[in-house]
Amino acid sequence: MKYRADIDGLRALAVVPVVLYHAGVPGFPGGFVGVDIFFVISGYLICGMIDADIRKETFSLGSFYKRRALRILPALFVMFLVTSVLAYVYCLPVELEDYARSLASAAGSISNVYFAGTAGYFDAPAETKPLLHTWSLGVEEQFYLIVPLAMLLAWRVAPKRAGLLFAVAAVLSFAAALAISYRNTTFVFYLTPFRAWELALGALLSIGFIPAPRTAFWKTACGAMGILLLLVAILVGSPSAPLLLMTALASVGATLVIASSESGVSTVGRLLSLRPVAFIGLISYSLYLWHWPLMVFQRTDGLLLANSSGIVTKLALIAASTGIAFLSWKFVETPFRSKARETSKATVFAMSSAAMASALAMCGLVLFVGGAPFRFPERVVSIASYLAYDPSAAFRSGQCYLASSRQQLDTPACLKLDAKRPNYLLVGDSHAAHLWFGLSSSMPEVNVLQATASLCRPAVQPGSRHDTPFCRRLMDFVFGNFLVNNKVDKILLAASWKDEDLPILSATLRILKSRGFDVTVLGPIVEYDSALPRLLADEILQNNPAVAGTMRKAGVLERDRAMRRVVAAEGAAYVSVYDSVCRNGVCDEFAEADIPLQFDAGHLTAKGSVVVGRRLSTAFIGKLARADDVSN
Repeated sequence: MKYRADIDGLRALAVVPVVLYHAGVPGFPGGFVGVDIFFVISGYLICGMIDADIRKETFSLGSFYKRRALRILPALFVMFLVTSVLAYVYCLPVELEDYARSLASAAGSISNVYFAGTAGYFDAPAETKPLLHTWSLGVEEQFYLIVPLAMLLAWRVAPKRAGLLFAVAAVLSFAAALAISYRNTTFVFYLTPFRAWELALGALLSIGFIPAPRTAFWKTACGAMGILLLLVAILVGSPSAPLLLMTALASVGATLVIASSESGVSTVGRLLSLRPVAFIGLISYSLYLWHWPLMVFQRTDGLLLANSSGIVTKLALIAASTGIAFLSWKFVETPFRSKARETSKATVFAMSSAAMASALAMCGLVLFVGGAPFRFPERVVSIASYLAYDPSAAFRSGQCYLASSRQQLDTPACLKLDAKRPNYLLVGDSHAAHLWFGLSSSMPEVNVLQATASLCRPAVQPGSRHDTPFCRRLMDFVFGNFLVNNKVDKILLAASWKDEDLPILSATLRILKSRGFDVTVLGPIVEYDSALPRLLADEILQNNPAVAGTMRKAGVLERDRAMRRVVAAEGAAYVSVYDSVCRNGVCDEFAEADIPLQFDAGHLTAKGSVVVGRRLSTAFIGKLARADDVSN
């Protein structure tokens, strides 16, 4: 295929929003869709080249994979090497082990599968994973593995129907993504079968199945509409918007922009072809590779600047990422690509295999030595071990706390009434689940029932953006079935409350009050911008006891006070979880000795739950004593 400067310009339009979004620059809430633009470009270029070679009967799988290896692997493995050195210097043992697993998966082109099982892209813990961004490379590399074989087969079996076959595959991929998005958006985000339709859009354009405009008017209109869709997604979109809406806007927009210059450069194509814009596109691959690790290590360890203002740090990160990207493009990408013809396939595959084997061996060594704990003081290692804390037992995961739609509430175990004790029903999300152990331990005279699920706000009626089908099923069962047919003495509502939840909470309290239920709302707990064990380890390493305090999330105290007023106005009781942990601007960080109160940015350890549960129980003990007096 002939070189198109407008596609390099489109690459710039893909990578710049991604970098700005990750850097936290305001005004780009949907910048993450730049990855979707890359997918469409890859599908267009790769399938276009394969199609042209197949038609000329010059296509070779070996040559194709050699070109892909020289295009992708040199810059990728240089980034791996530098990032691994930084990880060894800065990452705590648990973090280094996690890094080793992610490196092994990235080297094996399956990092999207690894991250699908370990972290949501928009979750706070994801911000500390230096190789998280390689998930998109995993999608593309899996695409490169499958598509050449599929196109060869299609052209040999049904050459006149090849385009139709790929169109059917694209529709099936989108339909599957739509169906699964109601159950597991993380899988839809990361996994190739649910992203294939985006790459297929570019492929269908390149093989002529999607027609390109021919007249000047329609080329201009096509390009303008494409740019408009992209700008809407990037500048107006949001991580909280439906994922498929965001990806569709970006993917269709990118397809229209490419199509507009398919039969001659359009007005939009000329703008994208401007030298400064096209140059950013040239270094876009390296810029994508380097920006995220730099941002992670700046966020967790102050790699570039310490104690600087947010604006200065963001500018420094963008400048450093761009500078390193230029060096990578100039001295790594370009030299290796220029040697494509003179380097044999055997040499390329041998070097690629050796690099992958070396990376895997290094990962194995890191895991064998347990993350190299000898690099840090013993107390730091002890505290940092809670970064790998497993809350399953305390949460009663898979039984009374549901983390996915595949799990079912164990009604006999979680909602068993006790005729000899008051029955309190705890309903909510993981921030309700982390209180169950402490409340039940601190109030043995109470039978604390539990019905909790991930991200599930305790609401009688739908309305929360977190209302997944399996969450709604649980809430409908609790409020529309269990409480209708069973009597409890008190309902406890708890969640990781946000400001947007207050109207839904008010409506729920009104409904429950009308049904005669005694309701207590447990407010939000203090949360941090990073995992608390990491912050506590940093306090020791930096000899600065104020590290965790400066990283508390803003607005939680204000939300706690606002919730108290809302709950009081509805005639229900309110108990401040925040006040049980924080007093006079100082928050408890340890449950006891070197055991952190919370194991991540907000959830309590078992010991922490007991400490908090004991303090919260004082709000109920007096009422329990009075109830005993009445019964006697």
